[in-house]
Amino acid sequence: MKNFVINNGAFTANGNFSGYTALGVRVHLHKRQMEALAWTKNEDVKFPFFCIAEEKQIGQLDANGKPVVDANGVEIKSSRLTALSAFKAKEEIIQAHADSKLLDINIQQEINKQATSAGLSESAISALANASF
Repeated sequence: MKNFVINNGAFTANGNFSGYTALGVRVHLHKRQMEALAWTKNEDVKFPFFCIAEEKQIGQLDANGKPVVDANGVEIKSSRLTALSAFKAKEEIIQAHADSKLLDINIQQEINKQATSAGLSESAISALANASF
């Protein structure tokens, strides 16, 4: 996963959004992600906005909407940088990352607390912590 600042882009005929960074990196955003931001047409979009994205394998479709396969019957796929989540403000993406990391820390603290209450040794608690993450 990587963070991106989307500086421009446009909606596609299918209602998805092709966003671009200042360095020309293209990021695909699904229609429902843009709708969640209350953006359904190009005029609605406020730049810059932010997203977390990763490369996804997507199948190719023929003119009839059927999967394209190779000579061995294996579906042909390509890689596409796809947004996992999108945010209107920089503070929102920062908070999303902070919340995720803090959640992991909170979980580990609770595991340690309960393990200590259960009378586990420090080495057992350490082993438990290593197995949890």
